[in-house]
Amino acid sequence: MRTENGAEAQTTEVGAELGALLDAATDGIAAIDVEGRIVLFNRAAERLFGYQASQVLGQPVAMLMPEPYQSEHPAYLRRYLETGAARIIGIGREVEARRSDGRTIPVSVSVGEVKGEGECRFIALIRDLSVQKAAEDEARRLQNRLAHVGRFSLMGEMAAGLAHEINQPLSAIATYAHAGRRLLGAEVADVVSLGETCEKIAHQAHRASMVIEKLRDFMRQQEVTEETLDINEVVAGVLSLVEADAQAEGIPVRAHYGGDLPIIKGDAVQLQQVFLNLTRNAVDAMKDGLNKRDGIDIRTERTGTNDVQVTVWDRGHGVSPQLLDSIFHPFVTTKKEGLGVGLAISRTIISAHEGDLFCRPNAVGGTVFGFSLPAAREAQEGQHGS
Repeated sequence: MRTENGAEAQTTEVGAELGALLDAATDGIAAIDVEGRIVLFNRAAERLFGYQASQVLGQPVAMLMPEPYQSEHPAYLRRYLETGAARIIGIGREVEARRSDGRTIPVSVSVGEVKGEGECRFIALIRDLSVQKAAEDEARRLQNRLAHVGRFSLMGEMAAGLAHEINQPLSAIATYAHAGRRLLGAEVADVVSLGETCEKIAHQAHRASMVIEKLRDFMRQQEVTEETLDINEVVAGVLSLVEADAQAEGIPVRAHYGGDLPIIKGDAVQLQQVFLNLTRNAVDAMKDGLNKRDGIDIRTERTGTNDVQVTVWDRGHGVSPQLLDSIFHPFVTTKKEGLGVGLAISRTIISAHEGDLFCRPNAVGGTVFGFSLPAAREAQEGQHGS
């Protein structure tokens, strides 16, 4: 039978071990009572928040929160004790924490409730996410810069087609201008014909300016912006650039837009970059082939999983079976002078949109490149609710 002194010694030993364990933890650990007062604060929490334990014990835990959470926390705790409705307790989430110097930092908080013989307490495990978030932000900035460089490279490859598309209206403007000069030099000016000539000049100038404007929109440096998108509008927004690129090589382009497609969430410019990469590859694969007159088919459609899919069908030389598994890796290319980075950038962009980039043989010869994207959450909820 254990003596009373032996039980006390064991309790003291367990307490010492628990204290050592708390101080050895790399994550911050804090506990509060039902009044929201801090009753435990380990060394990792001291490093995380910049407070000594002696400075916070007995103080309201809300002091570790920025506004508006600091003011809202007491009411939230009372509501939980009365109703059991939890927002963090037993769930965990990412929140902002407030350090002693007033600076806010991102943290992951997991809270558990401890019920003993006395009043209950709440234990929180707090992990500093500052380094992780900084790394994610830097990766996002690098991805944006890489995508922007990729857009310049892509436009360089498409330059011949775009120059052709712009030169056509400029040549027409020059022709109409000469005609207008002749009309003005006539003994009796033909005002009607002169007016028609001016209208044709204006139309051709507008045609050239639209190509340049779409090119400027596509090339403009910008941060990734997530917005609600119609994939048909995304494709149509740069279709004139695709047609200019393909028609310069004598390749027709046909677009087939699916109807009643769900909306998606994403960055329109980056998705257009992926689309232009795929069509540029199709042009390269067909420009020296015998089947160029068969043209390129572009399709948007809904898949059986409620995803939205964009595919580019060419009749070119195809992709060898040996390359199919590695075609999206950096520096893998079928082009004689290609760097093999366009598809790698495209895969990064589509992955960031939680989609899938794929390549498969075309049954009639050539290749099908495409990507699928998940429907926006509100579109999925509407689908389930109908």
